[in-house]
Order: sequence, then C-alpha cells, then structure tokens
Amino acid sequence: MERSVRKLLPVLLTVGIHHSVPAADSGPLDYGFQFSMDRSALDGLKLGDDPTGDRLVEADLEFEFSLEYLVNENLYLFLTGALIDETVTLETAGNKDAKSGLERKQVGIGYFFGEQIKAELNLGRMEFVSASEWWLWWDEELDAIRLESTYGDFEAMLALAEEQARTSTGDDFIDPEFDAVRRVILSLGWEVAANHNLVFYYLDQSDNSGSLDVGDFEHFDRIDDEDADLAWSGISYLGEFDIESVGELEIELHTARVSGDETVYVFDDPAGGLSEVIERKRNSVRGMAQSYLLSWTPSALDDWTLIVGGATGSGDSDPDDGRVRSFRQSGLQGDSESFGELYQPELSNLVVDLIGIEWEMSAGVEIALLRYDYEQRKLADEMRDVSIDLDLTGASRDLGREIDLILTIESRRGLDLVLTAAEFDPGNAYGGFAGTTSNFISIELVYEF
Repeated sequence: MERSVRKLLPVLLTVGIHHSVPAADSGPLDYGFQFSMDRSALDGLKLGDDPTGDRLVEADLEFEFSLEYLVNENLYLFLTGALIDETVTLETAGNKDAKSGLERKQVGIGYFFGEQIKAELNLGRMEFVSASEWWLWWDEELDAIRLESTYGDFEAMLALAEEQARTSTGDDFIDPEFDAVRRVILSLGWEVAANHNLVFYYLDQSDNSGSLDVGDFEHFDRIDDEDADLAWSGISYLGEFDIESVGELEIELHTARVSGDETVYVFDDPAGGLSEVIERKRNSVRGMAQSYLLSWTPSALDDWTLIVGGATGSGDSDPDDGRVRSFRQSGLQGDSESFGELYQPELSNLVVDLIGIEWEMSAGVEIALLRYDYEQRKLADEMRDVSIDLDLTGASRDLGREIDLILTIESRRGLDLVLTAAEFDPGNAYGGFAGTTSNFISIELVYEF
C-alpha cells in the first residue's frame, strides 16, 4: 500500500519565472529535432599522482525529438525524448564505461486555466530551471506535478517531485541519489520595477531510501553515501541598469541557507561488485552561502563586457562533532560549471572569486576569458565535490586558480558551436602537487532542424 501511495506522490508544484508556451498557431501538432555532440578531455585528473588514471575522456552523442499536441485551447500533451550514446574513458588505465538507449527528458500533460486565471498545471516529467545561471538552485528534469501562476508583477511556482522510473533504457535502476527522494519546490518572483526582480526559493527534501548498517553490503553501482532530510531557503535579486554615460550594468545578489539532518555512509573498496559499509554517521546540518555577480558593458565599448563575481559557502572546522556547518547545493543544479569548467566545485566550504571579460566579435560570435580563484573557508583535507581526484593535505586553504577560454558561435541556421579550453593550477592545499597543472578542452555542437 505504501509503495502505491508513493507512486502517486511525485507532485511537484512550482511557482516560477519560466512559463511554458503552447504549440504554434500553425496547427495542433508542433515538433522539432536536435542533434548534439559533446566531447571533452581532461589531462591531470590526479595531478600526476597516478599517471595510469590521469586522462579522462567523455563523449556524448544525442538525437533529440520534441512533440507537443494541443487537444484543445486549454489541454495539451508534450514529449521530449532522445537517443543517446555516452562513453566515459579513463584512457591511461584503459577503462571504458558506455551507455546508450532512449532517454525520457520531458513527457506529460499540461493544462492552461485561461486568461481569467493565469495559471498552468503540469503533470509528468518536466524541466526545472532557476532564474540565474550563475546561482543555480535547480537545472534538472524531474517527475513532478507543477503549478505555475502569474498575478500582476508576481510569478509563482509550486511543485512536488519524486522519481518514478529510470531516466534511460540504458539504466538498470533509478539513480540512487534520486530514488525515493521526495522534494517540495517553491519559487516566488516579484518584479519590483522594470528589470528589477526579487526571487524567493524554497526546497524541502525528504530521503525515504532504505538505510544501511555497518557491515551491510551494497552493489558498487547503487551506492548512495548520503541520506539527507534537508531544507534550503534563499532570496535573489536580479537587476539591470542602463545609464547613458556609464553603460549597461547587470547585478545579481544571492543568499541561502540549508538545515536538517543527514546520515553519511563510508564504504570500503569494492570486491566482486559489492562494497561493505564500514562507518555510519548521523549529523545535523546548518550552512549558509552568499554570492554576487556584476556585468558591465561600457557605453563606449558596447561589444565588451567586464564580469566580476564571488561566492562563499560556509565550512566546518570540526567534521567529527556531529554538527556540520558546511553549506551544500541542492543536488539539482545540474553540471556545476558556474564556478569553472574544469574544477567544477560545489559551493561547500568554498570561497570562489571570478573576474573575466567577454567580447562579441560579431553577430553570434562571442569569446570569453574567465579567471577563478579558489580557497577553502575552513581548513579541511577534502572537498565535497570537485573534479580533481586527489586528497588535500589539510595544511592550506589555497585550492588553486583556473583560467577558462570559451568561444561561442551561434548560427542563424540552427547550428551552435562552443569551444572551451581551461587550465587549473593547484594551490598549496595540494601539497607537493602545487605548480603542476590540469588541462581541459571540449567541443559542443548543437544543430536544430
């Protein structure tokens, strides 16, 4: 009975800023196709500590199709699926993981309540995107029930979500990080004035997955080393100023907190595909984070934009006292590329500073040069989530620096190309590996037709 009830619970009600649009007036059926290719290579995954595991290559191919059918002026059906082929290769070790199949991205029904009641209800799998790409609360497709509404200068989204099935036919089970995790999502947006918005976010997460005890075994592929009942809340300001003598200014200010309880598991090295729980720990969690982002396009140089930003996530000076004061993101933020294409840190026990410049070389062609500086908030011998697979010494807060060079080409004929090159220079927190470098290069191609 409990399992049947749980199947009905993925009801994500979300009051948000992004509003769906019905199919075009050309007819009741609207459709589109997209091909994308993404290939990247990271040299220095372990900073040379283990040369056999130092080069990581990822290649993704995807053919996406989208359909939307208007049943009547209020009711519509939508479907977005993709044929995928993904490979992750640790080239220096000769290890290769591959997955292919049909992926469900968005599928369900939508209902517009009409002009009198400016609201929309969706049931199924759909995309959730927060207002800022720098400060991501969520950037995921979720099984959910969602309600969106607009009233004057206010926009709202309320949702309840829980994963109901495998994401792809290439998967054997639901991702353990999402399985039996119920989330309530709320977003309230207020346009205080033209181009000035306040957005309030709230996310409540209840993890109902089965618990483990010390001595229990889990299949390596199904390991979920954290069961957490947490609540996040925060507020963001996004504003734009157009001053004739100064130019265009875009400002973002964000603050957030997280609180709740978690159970953390430590597993030993797998043997025969199984890992044993060797430690289990219960913690209370209390964390804070703040961030800002400033973009300035001078009136005299309207092809150039200067970018300055910073973000801070609280840290914990005593990880063994059962009280964790480190902030962590929601786990729904998608790829953590906001704070660097290579290092990709999660905002936890972290101070990151950004300075960069963008140049619009011509219509649809843009090049950006960005520098990130990383530092721990509190001394620790590990970070919660970064791409460099090497332990820290715990003797320095200096994590290192990264430089990203990104070329974006947007064609009017539906072809987009993004080339990225990045270099990470580790700091003293990596001990004797400070001064070595990691390098990253990627190519992303998208063609819509």
